[in-house]
Amino acid sequence: MSAIERVCVQCGDTEELARLDRCGISSKFFCADCAHRPIGGRKFCSPECGRASYFHGEADDDDTDDDQEDRTER
Repeated sequence: MSAIERVCVQCGDTEELARLDRCGISSKFFCADCAHRPIGGRKFCSPECGRASYFHGEADDDDTDDDQEDRTER
């Protein structure tokens, strides 16, 4: 048995019961039944990790208020 027990973060299955993948964002383990698959085909452990991957480096809508004020001043 390894020092780190690999368990699906959603359903609790172990690697003896299901094949577990590691999330590229949070490094948590998840099984194929619990995988979140947003557009693009990559699998993540949760919708939050899928959004984090998709919107990585982009400003939130709330953060763009300053940009809109700058445009109106021109």
